[in-house]
Amino acid sequence: MSDCQDLALKLPGSWTYRRCGGCGSLWMDPLPRPEAIPGFYPENYYTHDASVSSGPTPRHAIGRVFLSIKLAILEARFGYAIPEQWWERAGGRGWARRVQPIFPRFPAGRMVRFLPFREGGRLLDVGCGNGEFLRFMRELGWEVEAIEPDRRAAGQSTKLGLPVQQGGIEDAALRPGAYDAITLSHVIEHLLDPRAALKRCVAALRPGGILVSISPNPTGWNARCLRAIWRELDPPRHLILPSPSGYQAILSGLPVRAEVSTSPMDMGFWWHWSRKNAGRSTSEMFETFWARVMDWMIGPILVRFRPQAGEEIVCVATKKAKSRENAEDEMKRWK
Repeated sequence: MSDCQDLALKLPGSWTYRRCGGCGSLWMDPLPRPEAIPGFYPENYYTHDASVSSGPTPRHAIGRVFLSIKLAILEARFGYAIPEQWWERAGGRGWARRVQPIFPRFPAGRMVRFLPFREGGRLLDVGCGNGEFLRFMRELGWEVEAIEPDRRAAGQSTKLGLPVQQGGIEDAALRPGAYDAITLSHVIEHLLDPRAALKRCVAALRPGGILVSISPNPTGWNARCLRAIWRELDPPRHLILPSPSGYQAILSGLPVRAEVSTSPMDMGFWWHWSRKNAGRSTSEMFETFWARVMDWMIGPILVRFRPQAGEEIVCVATKKAKSRENAEDEMKRWK
């Protein structure tokens, strides 16, 4: 795809993307020089916004109902102790606990990036942005740390009292076997070398630790239909977008068991905003309605029958246990 433009933040210029004929991954051609990348993130980039709320805050009555169900799922299926003030905001508890078994675990799991609770667990979030997710997880009982390359976004996280290394994953000080979980949400597509980044993350996990990477799906329904105006193409900030098969290739040879799937979450939302950013919207009322139909009905049905058609890729990789000899060798190298 050539002549791809920044339809979201309107930076001047155009960019070209190539698609791998084998796995369907996309990459920018040519890739930018590392020193040029900070200029792709202007003052109004969304991770620079201050986070003002603590914990989930529903906007309306229906939101309170769904939040109650999500909290009940986090409690029953992911092992979290839900703070009392969260239940008060949701407004429901007993009935939500009774009905939660009939609901899918995915929407609630997405709130915690599919991490089951671990008592005293150490969580590293790579690309923490304004720190909203890490504050959320700290309130749920995790010991949290962060890496954030953008100085302004890192400053927002620091204001929340979060321990943040300001810099990229490529240069961060990561001790082998230090973390129970590492998350990257919409980060991998911003990196020049995704395999090197994930390799460093895997090395920093304890045996049995979980690596979660969530990113836009370049083989999804929206990506295929909308092509150059797809919002999640997001030139020039998205450099390499691995496909589900691309993730498997990136993790090949690393000591992990990976499960890679796609999600229909926000499929209608991004369809609508892609068209709106490109100036192709017709009726705002109709397209908003249609986006909700896609989010709630069409998207889930489509992904059920075409598992790689979702808007997001969710890669959950668990680090394998080491033999005693390998563990001793790694400790010697670290010393």
